[in-house]
Amino acid sequence: MKKHPSEMVILSGMSGSGKSSALNTLEDAGYFAIDNLPGELFSHLIEFFKAPATPHDRIAVVMDAREKGFLKNFEDYFQALKSHRIRFRLFFLDARDEVLLRRFSETRRRHPLAPHDTVSAGIQKERDLLHPLRASSHHLIDTSTLNVHDLRKKMLALLKKGSLPGQTKLSVTVVSFGYRFGLPLEADIVMDLRFLPNPHFVNLLRPLSGLNPRVIRFVLRQKETRSFLKAQKVLLTLLLRQYLKEGKSYLTIGFGCTGGRHRSVVIATRVARDLKLMGYTVKIQHRDLSRSG
Repeated sequence: MKKHPSEMVILSGMSGSGKSSALNTLEDAGYFAIDNLPGELFSHLIEFFKAPATPHDRIAVVMDAREKGFLKNFEDYFQALKSHRIRFRLFFLDARDEVLLRRFSETRRRHPLAPHDTVSAGIQKERDLLHPLRASSHHLIDTSTLNVHDLRKKMLALLKKGSLPGQTKLSVTVVSFGYRFGLPLEADIVMDLRFLPNPHFVNLLRPLSGLNPRVIRFVLRQKETRSFLKAQKVLLTLLLRQYLKEGKSYLTIGFGCTGGRHRSVVIATRVARDLKLMGYTVKIQHRDLSRSG
């Protein structure tokens, strides 16, 4: 009899997003690692995993657009895991198109889905094919700004959280960001704060950040800010209750301004505080605070 609860981690995502590095992290963490498993072997993997004599309590498997059977039948595979009461999580790795293009250029590799076409064409084809899978993921990781070490830390942090299908606790990540540096791909909800008065145009406030009390006072005393915070609290209260009802375990909310240094930082911090007071587990990230000086 196994001593620990069995778990399967399925890694998927865009080519060039870092799946190989993520799989290496899982293998180092004690998972039995399998890369590019053929779809027709998935049922055999379940049988192997459930066998009393198997030495592996945790398995990590990469399945992506290279395996057409997986894309066609992934809902059946997930249902099979549920019916066998196997705990599983789907990690989907993504990155902005321009980042993927740069990575392919640096490695001088052809895109696996467009060996005789441009890398851009392959990226678009893969993105279209993987869209349903991306929407079904438990964890969506944007690796656009992550190096190998950052990705490893993020993977290990998510593994420690755990995520059982049907759990009722909702963990919320609040992200501040700058539109100048692109949208956070992992965000489920994005709110644009560029309509608020900008501290950047106040000479005394420009060099400060949204963590500074003077900037905080400037942003929060605006009539537009007070109206927004009141409206978003009503909206998020409704949305989070519905997400809990649907069984969602993790939610990422992004607040963006132009540079990700002033308005978005202030509002993200205030919303994170309010959500904690409402009883949610909240983590806050200021993605671009150090990038826009």
